[in-house]
Amino acid sequence: MNIPEDRHYFTIKEFAKACGLSRTTLIRMEESGFIKPCKVDPVTGYRYYDAVNVTEVAQYKFLQTLDLSRSELTDYYFQRIDSMDFITKQRERLSRMQRVLEELELRVNSSEQISFTFVDMPEVVCFCDTVSSLTTATGGEYFFYTVMERCIRKGFEISGYESMFGISSSDYRNGIAGDAVPPQITACIPVVKSDITDPHLQTFPATRVFSALAYGDYSIIDTLCKSFWDEIEARNLQPCGSARFIGVVAPYVGRHISSDNFCYRLVIPIETE
Repeated sequence: MNIPEDRHYFTIKEFAKACGLSRTTLIRMEESGFIKPCKVDPVTGYRYYDAVNVTEVAQYKFLQTLDLSRSELTDYYFQRIDSMDFITKQRERLSRMQRVLEELELRVNSSEQISFTFVDMPEVVCFCDTVSSLTTATGGEYFFYTVMERCIRKGFEISGYESMFGISSSDYRNGIAGDAVPPQITACIPVVKSDITDPHLQTFPATRVFSALAYGDYSIIDTLCKSFWDEIEARNLQPCGSARFIGVVAPYVGRHISSDNFCYRLVIPIETE
């Protein structure tokens, strides 16, 4: 950059005002190595900055929209990290945000319309347990609660990035009420990776899935399941794994949620070209 020799030097007060940040924040950014004053008075210790410093901070604020930590921002800016790994992580964050926004929009609008989309699901480690003969929604709540409780008591940290989900031995092509024999249900509780070893741990690899999202009380589940498989057939999709039933906003998520304000997502891995 061609910088004028007679450039103006700004005090930290002027610099902070131009950046819209506090002096403390700017000093922390300096300590992390993100910015460096143009000069420091050897006698007073006063820091002085120029217009380039302001553009550096503007870039920092722009990168903050990616919800990166200060260390991630610094490492990315100075190219101290694997760029492809960084991009992969940001795509996972973007996919997660898109799912959350879709769920929020459905709930805010109280929409009865089932939403279909393709979603990239990241790798997730889960504490899993299986039970047979769940015939009522209340039974499902009880089972998921007990599995969550067991997971916590074993010392696992629950992941807040993915919702718990269920995998059934039935694909529910005819809806939940269409099964003559009660299926086996596996409750999957996402956990943070750790050194704890346990036979109940299972890793689900990252995968592309077809998703159906629905809003309402329990009565919507049959319609969700049937519509899901009708849409798969209409689109000529080829499933390549077990369907996951995700109670995005469900009774085991919080006591304050009323039964007519639930949100469900049904997904299944699909073959991709």
